Amino acid sequence: MLDYPGLDADSIRGQWEALEEMQAAKLTRSLAVSNFSPRQLDTVIAMKGTVPAVNQLPYGVGFAGYYGGNAASVIAENRKRGVLVQAWSPLRKALSGEAKSACERIGAKYGKSAAQVGLRYIADTGVTFTTQTKSRSHFEEDLDIFDFTLTPEEVSTLAAL
Repeated sequence: MLDYPGLDADSIRGQWEALEEMQAAKLTRSLAVSNFSPRQLDTVIAMKGTVPAVNQLPYGVGFAGYYGGNAASVIAENRKRGVLVQAWSPLRKALSGEAKSACERIGAKYGKSAAQVGLRYIADTGVTFTTQTKSRSHFEEDLDIFDFTLTPEEVSTLAAL
């Protein structure tokens, strides 16, 4: 995974070429990026080699301001390029302040925690996520999100935070 790319196209191309060499040598099966803008993705895609399988981005409930209120368009731009978005640190903002209150309120309707609502929001918007925990109970809670879906209104409410 190429994380935090160089600012200029030449450095991005050089880094990506090195990763493609590793893939050609069968040292990795797929290549991914993290924190790439659509313009930076275009630099890699224009090389006519491997298209990144995944772009890890900060995404989830509470990240609306991160993208200037335009998270849906950032996700759409990745999809248009055939790149799957994966949320990193998906609960970082969902478990504090106004976002946590909204997730708790919605969760009460389903018998779910704020964290479960935060993860379900990500899944319902077509984004994957990665989490970590040292607690088996938290791991099991994270997995227990596939028996409910959010309404379009709930998704809109959470997307605005």
